[in-house]
Amino acid sequence: MNVVCKQSIDLCTDNKYDTISGEEEIITCVFCNNHITDPSKQMIVNNSFHHVFANPHGCVFEIGCFSKAKGCISGSIASNEFSWFFGFSWQIGVCDRCSNHLGWIFSSESDRFYGLILEKLNFL
Repeated sequence: MNVVCKQSIDLCTDNKYDTISGEEEIITCVFCNNHITDPSKQMIVNNSFHHVFANPHGCVFEIGCFSKAKGCISGSIASNEFSWFFGFSWQIGVCDRCSNHLGWIFSSESDRFYGLILEKLNFL
């Protein structure tokens, strides 16, 4: 099985996902408007904020990487199978208000970040 990975080398070319400043701007869940994270928590992983991956079932996900996402909690046990990021295990990440799937929490022995599905987030 081939794993599909497309990384945007130019970091954030789409203005919708650019890092923006300001304390009033937030990122919310599209399902319930719960505050998930902030634009200042966007981070670069493997030379990009934006990634496109396919899971083993062929479902394609466009994700952005965040250092913290206080509104996203674990919804599964950790797994090392088919991780999109070498050296990281993953857990399903869900909204802490409505429990909808928002992405994944990636963890290693020394690091942790959130890979959130961009279409499931409102950038306000």
